[in-house]
Amino acid sequence: MSSRKKARESLLKALYLSESRSLTIMQALDEMEATDREIERRTGEPEAESLKPFALGLDPEHREYANALALTIGKSHERYNDLIKPVLVNWELARVARIDRMILWIAMAEFETMLDVPAPVAISEAVDLARRFSSEKSPGFINGVLDRIARNMGVISSSVSSRPPSRTAGKRRRS
Repeated sequence: MSSRKKARESLLKALYLSESRSLTIMQALDEMEATDREIERRTGEPEAESLKPFALGLDPEHREYANALALTIGKSHERYNDLIKPVLVNWELARVARIDRMILWIAMAEFETMLDVPAPVAISEAVDLARRFSSEKSPGFINGVLDRIARNMGVISSSVSSRPPSRTAGKRRRS
């Protein structure tokens, strides 16, 4: 797993923890980092392995990546919700699964702050998070919503597709 992918995954867990326990995002990240230290302290003990799902597990560079996104989300999540609402077709934000909303926030924060990450890559990474942590229908939902938001934000143009190339692209159909 790439380190940025791991940073996104850890940030998603921190966002979920922060909302579940009424913590700030930074408090959740700090708590997860404390779990890292506890795992290190308990190296060799059977209980150490059981703590890993609650750990941050990031090196300093990628902790900084997660921090930058977390700070942006902390300041901007209400504005992000306002950008999400108009692109939902026959749906209300209150009905969007919490995990899906958080995945959308991560990608939107990447659109705005991580200029070295092209929008289609941020969308693809968000779709991967949805595949791993959400429902069966969430990857398509996330892709469609982020595609419309990215176009509305001007980070991709109408001539650019955010969809990954088809696995059959360029292959000839047998008749």
